[in-house]
Amino acid sequence: MSPELSEHDSIDISISKGNLHVEKTDVNRSLSSLTPTINSLDNILRKCGDFGRFQLIHYFFMNWISMSFGITSFYYVFGAAEAEHRCRLPHHIWPNDTQYNPVDKMHEMYINKYIPKDVSGQKWEKCVQYSAGNTNDTLVSCLNGWVYDRSVFGYTFTEEANFVCEYQARRSWLAVAIQSSGFSLLIIGSLADKYGRKKMIVIISIILSVTCFLTQIILRWMSITIKMKFFILLLNQFASGLVTSNFSLVLILMLELTSSAYTSFAGNLAFISYSIGEVLVALFAYLTRDWQDLKWASLIFIGLGLPYLHFMPESPLYLYAKGQYTKLESLLRRIARQNGRTEAEWYPHYQDLLNSQPVKLISRQDSIFPQITSPLLRNRKIILQLLIVCLMSLTLLMIYFQISYGLAMMDVSPYLAILIGAVCEAFSYITSSILISTKLARKGSFIFTMCLTIVFILLIPIMKGRSPIMTICVALAGKYSISAVTAISWIYVPEIFPTSIRSTANGFFIAFSRIGAILAPVISTLIHKEYLSYTFYASSIFAVVVLFCSLFLPETKDKPMDSEPEHLVSRNEI
Repeated sequence: MSPELSEHDSIDISISKGNLHVEKTDVNRSLSSLTPTINSLDNILRKCGDFGRFQLIHYFFMNWISMSFGITSFYYVFGAAEAEHRCRLPHHIWPNDTQYNPVDKMHEMYINKYIPKDVSGQKWEKCVQYSAGNTNDTLVSCLNGWVYDRSVFGYTFTEEANFVCEYQARRSWLAVAIQSSGFSLLIIGSLADKYGRKKMIVIISIILSVTCFLTQIILRWMSITIKMKFFILLLNQFASGLVTSNFSLVLILMLELTSSAYTSFAGNLAFISYSIGEVLVALFAYLTRDWQDLKWASLIFIGLGLPYLHFMPESPLYLYAKGQYTKLESLLRRIARQNGRTEAEWYPHYQDLLNSQPVKLISRQDSIFPQITSPLLRNRKIILQLLIVCLMSLTLLMIYFQISYGLAMMDVSPYLAILIGAVCEAFSYITSSILISTKLARKGSFIFTMCLTIVFILLIPIMKGRSPIMTICVALAGKYSISAVTAISWIYVPEIFPTSIRSTANGFFIAFSRIGAILAPVISTLIHKEYLSYTFYASSIFAVVVLFCSLFLPETKDKPMDSEPEHLVSRNEI
């Protein structure tokens, strides 16, 4: 007979083909000596140093991926921009009509003869011309192609493929391709919960870099048709969009490398880096003035961050959830050493944490297809929370890009518009970091900034057409509020879910946000400018629904992110 278990003993249980084996293990600990403040990995991280040199060094390099995310997200604004254009003059009238603006008085006379003015009377019509160079003739579609103004954007793919007028809808596919790759997080998130954050970041980075490098070689140096070039560019855009998955995993890793006292600050560092990426893509676009050169500049920037992946640490919360205590101890020792903490400050408490673990359940499955999805995802409460955050992410990113693209298309330099927008975002991220540290916490801050966003998106169409300056000011205010509420949600959502399904849930959250990111450019491309105001009213309705649903989410401020390890159960459950 097995001896009885005392309060100082634990049991190891292993299950193999239906047989249950129980072994008693002495653990030499005193349950009464443990306190709730010590029995938490969050508190162990504080004793190792939760925001010291270790975190700052790794946050610096991790935010390289955050900046890459900003660069790729706004490539479409410049690489596929629709520059000013008009119909090309007949060859027999002007054999070398390649300049949008007149080169001399004779050239201007012929342009005015063949190309009508738009309703403003200041610019030429983009898609029609007089059939025979007479103002009394009927208007027809451009017979000889188009001439583009390169003074702002340089040479874009839109010009190369002539994705204007009746073909302009095809241009939106470039934005759809880069955003649709975010759906890969539906799988990548689960894999990151099973195999680790670092491992998936490394794999994604290699796939992204190799695919972009090969496709850009084909685009640059191989002679292919424009249809094939469009297909290759779509593949390149899809691969570039994988940086979204990397950003998601890096954000979670940054949150899990520190304690609950600094998660909001760590998350907002990532978002400020994202806004720096917006500035960089505008700078790269201004210097290159060519859609292919801009692609290479973006890829080189991403490539410079690859060597760091070898030194990137794994998440301590992931190691704890998976029961990889040897690796966890090594990582904690590394954190403490770089943060100047002694072994005596943290190691005894770490031993107490391990000794306080409940029964360990080891499941030996004969299946060669291990289960990826955690049983927690079948919990009704978690499913409801997941549905709410998915609707939240879709609506927020749709509004975010709706306002961002709108700013880029206003009657100001697109480079200046992106720069101003990025600065505005950076300040909004700082604001959001301050807000969620106050009594408003995560949930209250989200509700407050969401209400502001609803007000501003309703004001944008009202101000448009009345005062250009006021329209820009209101749009910037909308950019400020939507950036703040987006940053709050991206920090808030990972804190809602336990470690064992955090990447999976965040994968759903960001994957659904891609739907909103796809809808924004499609709507701006397909809907006539006369009716774009109504899209803001529709967005405000979605925002109100999200605001209502957010009331059902829990508050997470000051709650440790280290959940009960997924392989542990309490004795009462045996």
